[in-house]
Amino acid sequence: MTPNGSFYPLANDDPAAPAVLFAYAAATPAQQQALRNEAMARITAVSSLSDALLTVQVEAPGRRGHAPLLEAIAILSRDAKGLLQAAECRDG
Repeated sequence: MTPNGSFYPLANDDPAAPAVLFAYAAATPAQQQALRNEAMARITAVSSLSDALLTVQVEAPGRRGHAPLLEAIAILSRDAKGLLQAAECRDG
């Protein structure tokens, strides 16, 4: 796929799955900076959650006790990756 307007295909983590379209509008330098700032905010959240899991070392009440935090980290990581990939397509 090639960029089409404000739609950019992002590679999926699973090579067999189709690319995912990510939409945004960043026509001005301020909008492009806002896109990068959002990516950094999500990366900061990922780092904070990861640090909290390592620092607190809370015993999980069950086998999947930490799953919600790990899922949040995964979602934020994918979001940040997508934002940075989209910014790269926009810049490049």
